[in-house]
Amino acid sequence: MNTSSLTNYWDTLYAQRRPEQASWFQQHPAACLRLFARANLPFDAPIIDVGSGLSPFLDGLLAQGYLNLIATDLSATALDQHRRQLPPTQADRVLWVVDDVTAPQHLPLLDPVLLWHDRALLHRLTSPTQMAMYRRLLDHMVLAHGWVLLAARAPQPGPPLTDAGLLVQPYGVAELTALLGADYALRGTFDEVHETPQGEKQTYTFALFQRNATARTGAWQ
Repeated sequence: MNTSSLTNYWDTLYAQRRPEQASWFQQHPAACLRLFARANLPFDAPIIDVGSGLSPFLDGLLAQGYLNLIATDLSATALDQHRRQLPPTQADRVLWVVDDVTAPQHLPLLDPVLLWHDRALLHRLTSPTQMAMYRRLLDHMVLAHGWVLLAARAPQPGPPLTDAGLLVQPYGVAELTALLGADYALRGTFDEVHETPQGEKQTYTFALFQRNATARTGAWQ
């Protein structure tokens, strides 16, 4: 799908389905928050939640007192639902950005971040072009010595994996490490079995990386 078709797809999905019906729904993102704690970031650290949707991870950071958060998603419907379900004092601590990480217009213009979080967006990018742009944007936005927290469907035998009716590209630790390359050091990882609201069991790979001294070297072109 192109960006316009994907936007319509996700806007329709979020408009027609309650959050707790989604296959990726979690009541509490314990795994991500456990790895996040290892970064030991101050409460004013700039943090981006990529593919945020109705992410409980964002809610978890707000509950802890984090003040400088960015929620970005292709779906304006998802972000609007999320913003409206939060108390105004919490919603005001979030910058809500509708953008496509594979063809970004607004994200490259923002200040860099200390942590990039992505649960379940990465594995939906299935073409080399999409992956190259994702990696380019990540490199542009993450500060030197900053952190990258990724969670994606893990490889498993059998037919190709799908999520929300779309094919996904699974990742193990080796694949995530190869994706980020030598500029990022693995600081923690584990697999976790996620049970969907429909009763299906899905294994996810979680991994926390820290960037070395490299950083952006100029304006986005």
